Amino acid sequence: MTDTRITLPQDDEPLMVQTCRCQHQTWTMTIAQNEQEIDQLLVILSDLLDYQHYQSLRQRAVDYYSDLNHLKSRFQRLKLDMICEGVACSPSERLACREPRIGLYATLAVDAHLRSLMDELSRIKAGCYQFLSVMVTLNLF
Repeated sequence: MTDTRITLPQDDEPLMVQTCRCQHQTWTMTIAQNEQEIDQLLVILSDLLDYQHYQSLRQRAVDYYSDLNHLKSRFQRLKLDMICEGVACSPSERLACREPRIGLYATLAVDAHLRSLMDELSRIKAGCYQFLSVMVTLNLF
C-alpha cells in the first residue's frame, strides 16, 4: 500500500474554511447536547438531595452531583479553549480557521478530548441512572 498525495487547488480556501466552520459547529452542538444531559441529571439529583435524608444515599447523590458539575466545567473549558464560535467564525472572517488552535493537530486533540469527556459522561450517567433506579425501586424517591 502506498500513500498518495492529494494536492488541492489554491482557490480551495473557501471550502477549507467552510469545512472548518462545520466541524466547529458540530463540536459546539455536541458539547451543548452533553451539557444539556448533565443539566437534566443535576436537576434530578438536586431534587433528590432536597428530599433524601439517608446519609449514605445522600452522599452518593452528592458524589454524582459533584462529578457531573466537574465534567460540565471540563466541557465548557474545552469549548472556551478550542472551539471557534461567535464573531471569530463569522462567514466574513477567513483567517479564523487558520489559527493554530484550529489546525489539524488541534482538530485531532479536540476530537480525542471530546471523545474522552463523552466516555466519562457515559460512565457517570450509567452509575447515576443505576443509583436513581434503585432509589425509585425502593420507593425512596
